[in-house]
Amino acid sequence: MTTEKQLLILITGATGMVGFKTLIEALEAGYRARIVVRHNGSIEKLRGNQRIRRHERDIDFTIVPDQQTVGAFDDAVRNVDYIIHLANPIPGSWDDSEIDVKRDILDPAIRGSTRILESAIKSPSVKRIVMTSSIVALAPRSGRMRPDEIAPMMDNSPVPADQWAAYTASKVMAHHASNAFMTKFQPRFDLVRTMPAYVQGRNDLVQHKEEVRQGSNDILMDLVLGKQTSRPFMGAVVHLDDVARAHVLALNPALADGGDNFILAANGGNSVEWNEATDIASELFPDAVESGILPLGGYQLSTKMAFDVSNSETKLGIQFKGFDQMVASVVGQYVELATQEETNF
Repeated sequence: MTTEKQLLILITGATGMVGFKTLIEALEAGYRARIVVRHNGSIEKLRGNQRIRRHERDIDFTIVPDQQTVGAFDDAVRNVDYIIHLANPIPGSWDDSEIDVKRDILDPAIRGSTRILESAIKSPSVKRIVMTSSIVALAPRSGRMRPDEIAPMMDNSPVPADQWAAYTASKVMAHHASNAFMTKFQPRFDLVRTMPAYVQGRNDLVQHKEEVRQGSNDILMDLVLGKQTSRPFMGAVVHLDDVARAHVLALNPALADGGDNFILAANGGNSVEWNEATDIASELFPDAVESGILPLGGYQLSTKMAFDVSNSETKLGIQFKGFDQMVASVVGQYVELATQEETNF
């Protein structure tokens, strides 16, 4: 890929699980990457990761302390060909008693998306932005939800002080805000969105077994560690590898058209049964179960949902990995780290 070595991507959110995996996917596809971070500590952390060391010549960093500030990305977007915008507040990052949903979730999501568009329009080199949305931005209905059926803007009533409700609202509002920008300014670049389900996969940023549960790997890990809960959770899931790959494939105008939304969900877009994870883990890691590393015994009901993933499969050519591969990836990392820690104790 000699020509793509000359193409430069600006990527936000690379200090998170999905962003880091997408960064590695882009580098291995032959792109150069300019990585947005908030402070120098993140540069040190990323440079120290073994997955990134062999790509040292193809990366550089730019510090954006506050992504909500007007002009925050003006310097970062200079001379870049593409932008992958993954940075977004994640539910579960705050204590419910301390969270301010407007300050912590709504404003960062909406303003962050808008600010990167505002800066990109000032850079004539930008050809496309791939922005991470979510299946929660889709309008709920019976039957299979389609990628063009975005939930309407909410009325002026306050968003509940609940992290998931605020996250859902932020994705809907950010989608409409970016659409309004594109309609109003008609920039020379186009906009493509990915809409992942609940992402499961090995997190190459973690170093200790307790950290494997961070982010969206939480429910899967809770199940194999014996936690039981009565509150149902959506059963729409997707492997981290497929999400990262989709972001990079969506840069290609031969595969994705401007304005495309790509739902990323495994199992043909149908929900999985969370509780099946314990049986899968038992079959894959019998020694870890016997030794007590995996106590199993968890319980988690799945909310049934269905999505149309046909354009992700046909246009991007993705064959989504199964739930068993997600369990193997997440739980396998936990078992690996737990075994190392027991050996080193």
